[in-house]
Amino acid sequence: MQKPFWSEIKADYDELEAQAPTDDIVKCICVEAWRTDDPNEEGQVIAKVILTKSGDCGVVYIDNIAQSNTQAQEVIKEVLQNIKV
Repeated sequence: MQKPFWSEIKADYDELEAQAPTDDIVKCICVEAWRTDDPNEEGQVIAKVILTKSGDCGVVYIDNIAQSNTQAQEVIKEVLQNIKV
């Protein structure tokens, strides 16, 4: 079995909660990943899931590996299912 590319992936940070909302974007969930289990390692944003005022959702990939990585896609899919709730 192949070792996962990232040791952990989380999507629990809404970038817009820390700043003023834009005209069109309602939510911007950052998908962050860590390569190791080192508690001092900083997570890297690998994708952003965006919800607009019109109800459209989209994914902006920061790290191209996330586009084809099964682990990342599972987290992104979950965010897309829950973002409108």
